[in-house]
Amino acid sequence: MKCLLLYASFGDGHVQVARALSEALTRDLGAEVRAVDTFRQTSASLARINERIFEWTTRYAPALYGWSYDWTRNFSIRHPLWAFLARFSRRAAWRAIHEFHPDVIVQLFPDHALAKLPPGPRPVVAVVLTDFAVHSRWVHANADLVVVPTHEAAAHVRRFRPDVRVEVGGIPVRDQFRRCALSRLDGARRIVLLTGGRGVFPQYEGVLERLIRHFPDHVIEVMCGRNARMLERVKAFAERAGHARIHPIGFTDDVASHLQQAEFVIAKAGGVTIAECLASGTPMVFYKPLPGQERENARCIERLGAGRIASTLADLDHLFAHWSEETQGAMRLRAVELGKPGAASYVSSCLARAWERHQALGHEAPAAAPLVLQERG
Repeated sequence: MKCLLLYASFGDGHVQVARALSEALTRDLGAEVRAVDTFRQTSASLARINERIFEWTTRYAPALYGWSYDWTRNFSIRHPLWAFLARFSRRAAWRAIHEFHPDVIVQLFPDHALAKLPPGPRPVVAVVLTDFAVHSRWVHANADLVVVPTHEAAAHVRRFRPDVRVEVGGIPVRDQFRRCALSRLDGARRIVLLTGGRGVFPQYEGVLERLIRHFPDHVIEVMCGRNARMLERVKAFAERAGHARIHPIGFTDDVASHLQQAEFVIAKAGGVTIAECLASGTPMVFYKPLPGQERENARCIERLGAGRIASTLADLDHLFAHWSEETQGAMRLRAVELGKPGAASYVSSCLARAWERHQALGHEAPAAAPLVLQERG
């Protein structure tokens, strides 16, 4: 089976999911896999501009980003805006289909590039959501299979496409989350402040002060990602405040060990971050989730009982003042119930079954399709 994975470099999450799923497809099925960043490979300059706009708006104008997300969230899947935005990625997607002749195409980013397919035998088209909230841009008319993280998300997808096959399979996470690292515990009680791949977190000093005050017996690990400036700032804050229990940590691939050893995590509400925390069985506190998909992700996890939201430092004080072992234990139980550390393998099996159904219906194996570089809509 030949699998084409389509992703975008808006944040680290989509790239991580592409890697996790690629490894599972190769390991479990012996599949031949190719991953393509359709936005960068359609136009690298336009992709860089779009990525910078995304980073700027989420950092400096989050209300604007949230407004655009909420405004478009329930658009029809045939809305002309999605056809227009598909122009930024369709050329690379069609080129990859022409060159690779995939049996299965997997979309890991909300995009309608494949709402139109090139001429030729039709591959299976699957969409794997990397958010817990469902936006209309995730779903299009050519999707044969949509894999979602929760039953709530499945119901939302069916509102847009009642006829599409939906599997509740989770968000693929790295294989390290299938291996328990608890044997490495040194006896310390830990809380992790997980800033995300870009190492950006609102009011982190105020958050750290409250953690120190409310949890005097805990080590607080601050994972700063690739943001060297934030790493130095956290080190300086810890030295200035005389808090030896604050442990700044730079970029590491071994995220699972830290999450599995934490009593709870204060995190950004990105879909992949949440999936990794759930796979670790670790409760979450979301501080000031960004308007848009992060806020909706956080609300979903709070409804499901595995996390709590604090929108201000006063909210955080109130939450921690009423924190208890019972509260934490109930949240941990829900996280364990919701966690899917083997999601990458499960999604791989879903794709294999979809391909088998496709073949059983008499579809031919994909052949070379004409390359169309400029496609309207």
